[in-house]
Amino acid sequence: MPTYRRARQIGETLRSLLDGRFTDFELLVRDDGDGADGTAEAVASTGAGDQRVIYHRNARRLGMPGNLNQGIKAARGWLVAVCHDHDLYAADFLTEMVAALDRHPSALFVHCAIEVIDQDGRRVSTSSGAWPEIVRGREWLRFMLSSFDCPVCALTVVRREAYQRLGLYDPAYGFVSDVEMWMRLSLHGDVAYLRRPLIQVREREENHEINQDAALIDRIVGRMQRRYLGLAYAPTQRLAKRLKLELRVARRVARNSAALTMHRLLARLNQ
Repeated sequence: MPTYRRARQIGETLRSLLDGRFTDFELLVRDDGDGADGTAEAVASTGAGDQRVIYHRNARRLGMPGNLNQGIKAARGWLVAVCHDHDLYAADFLTEMVAALDRHPSALFVHCAIEVIDQDGRRVSTSSGAWPEIVRGREWLRFMLSSFDCPVCALTVVRREAYQRLGLYDPAYGFVSDVEMWMRLSLHGDVAYLRRPLIQVREREENHEINQDAALIDRIVGRMQRRYLGLAYAPTQRLAKRLKLELRVARRVARNSAALTMHRLLARLNQ
């Protein structure tokens, strides 16, 4: 569980995992903050007496990919669950996710449907796909390449051997390096999916870094998709797919750049 300045919510998140039905795990909390926001105290209070909770604060800020990679390196389990520090997990989240990987040895990772909640815990929506429980990896990769909206919730369970064989999160993709990871894993193995919402995913704060420059995120995802288009499609299909991608990138970057400019202009006028 990589964390950064989420002292207000991390205790509730930890409790939802610690109270779950699946108990054979270690919970590595990797704090990327400066130690002044109360995260260490919140973790200590919630995990008091529970030896499964292992807290570590980085000596310097590593950012999301770097922090996550260090946590994976330190993990000892044969499965690795990536967990947000502000979401809530159903009592059978780990039980069901682990069972899905047991049923499907060809799957390198499993993800599930989610409920979206706001900052105060109120339900906003449910996101559930109609996909089968096991999807061929190449088919899933092409599905991911058809849109900029990632169909994989970031909270997955991944086979440790997949990380060992295919590598960790690539810092070059920054905050969306997890999207590149799902593409990479899909290129080499199948994907398991559970249609039942097992996670309540909390909307990010308005001032969260990913909300600050959507056009930059679009450019990064575009670069990512250019890389995988050449791996997912036959040479006869690549040109048409590439043209569609470039048009999609141009439209999204233009729209989000205009929105950011307007937002900054209104902020100045309101000062």
